[in-house]
Amino acid sequence: VNVFNGEKYLEESLVSLINQNYKNTTIHCFDNHSTDKTQEIIKEYANSYSNLISYSTPRHIPLVVARNYALSILKKNMSEPFYFGYCDADDLWDKNWVSSLMAFGDQNYDLLVCNYYSLEGNQQTRISSCLSQTRPSPFNCPVGILSCLFSSRLIEIESTLFNNDFPISWDTEFWIRRGLDLSYIHISDHLCYYRIHSNSLVQS
Repeated sequence: VNVFNGEKYLEESLVSLINQNYKNTTIHCFDNHSTDKTQEIIKEYANSYSNLISYSTPRHIPLVVARNYALSILKKNMSEPFYFGYCDADDLWDKNWVSSLMAFGDQNYDLLVCNYYSLEGNQQTRISSCLSQTRPSPFNCPVGILSCLFSSRLIEIESTLFNNDFPISWDTEFWIRRGLDLSYIHISDHLCYYRIHSNSLVQS
């Protein structure tokens, strides 16, 4: 979880991750030098839940750099192969998200992915990943990063997935650069909620 000044939705997001029914789950929460109550909230949850670990970035950095920084820390601290996901502090996850995807975790896919909802106020809209299509394209139908679990095999050589030169469209750049090389399983369940609000990237 990468977060900067996320106090408004952070607790709700953390609870949805803590409540995952896949028990072998660790939540790594990285505060990006927030100036609100974000750090207090993270520390409170880290003190209450042994599977939530708190970190801070060395200074405030762009989101894509923060994502790669978090991944470099995970890679350094993990000795066994693992799957990892990127979670933002304003999104939500169904309690079955990890378990539904990890049902395929022993089949050595690079990517496990499901569908998701966009959530704007009380309005939910179903979003189907382009990976469910015969000819996938990140331009006509997005792959929601929040709905993906990536295999650690993807970072065995490099410690980053995303290009730091793309501060906004880093996810689209990744799918264009790596998409055709990935082995993946896509399930049709909608298990995540991408929240749209006044401060979200999709609005700006």
